[in-house]
Amino acid sequence: MAESIVVLISKPPYGIEEAFAGLRLSLAMMVSGVVERSTVILIGDGTLNAVASQNPIAIGMPSNAEAITDLDDFEGEIYCVEEDLRERIGDIEVVGNVQMVNWDRAREIIKEHDLVTTF
Repeated sequence: MAESIVVLISKPPYGIEEAFAGLRLSLAMMVSGVVERSTVILIGDGTLNAVASQNPIAIGMPSNAEAITDLDDFEGEIYCVEEDLRERIGDIEVVGNVQMVNWDRAREIIKEHDLVTTF
């Protein structure tokens, strides 16, 4: 049986549901006891989910920043590929305990997990 999952989120935070669904899947897998370790890596446009200044109320959407915080509260790991975020938005404050990593480290994290899924 798998003991760990890594969820790669490559979609932006709003306009489509994939990023929110990926964050909630990661949380649900861990909270339900399906896996012991659940990790999210934000890549590409998915790095925008880490931006602290999100305002989803303006567009009537649930908060992905809040979903990241929920995952962090349950000791899930959240990483963001720094060069992807900087390419899109530059230097900006990120949500909670999101850890910035480079692509080499992201690949290592992926290899550490039994299951990998992408949103």
